[in-house]
Amino acid sequence: MPRSVALSLVLSRSQKAVFDRFWRETTRHGARPFFMPDPTTDGWPLLTPEGHYLRTPGGAPLLLSAQWLCLFGDSLPSETLRGASFTLSFDIWVMP
Repeated sequence: MPRSVALSLVLSRSQKAVFDRFWRETTRHGARPFFMPDPTTDGWPLLTPEGHYLRTPGGAPLLLSAQWLCLFGDSLPSETLRGASFTLSFDIWVMP
C-alpha cells in the first residue's frame, strides 16, 4: 500500500525557483511520479551493532543510500513567505 507523508520545506528564492520548475516541467504539475532521497535513511552513517561508524579504508564513514518513488498527494503545494524564505507544504504518496 502507498503511504502518505506530509512534507514542509524551507527554501530560499532560488531554491523555490528550482522547485517550481520541477513541479511544472518534471512532474507536469504533480501528475508524474518522481524519485527522492528517503529522508529517514539516505545519507545517514552505517553503524556497527555497537553503534560505531563503519568506515572506508580512508577513514570516511560509509553512508546509507535509499530512494522513494513518489507521487504528489491530493492537495497542491502551498507556500508561505517568511521574510526572505518560502515554506512549501504538501503531501506525497510513497509507493511500495
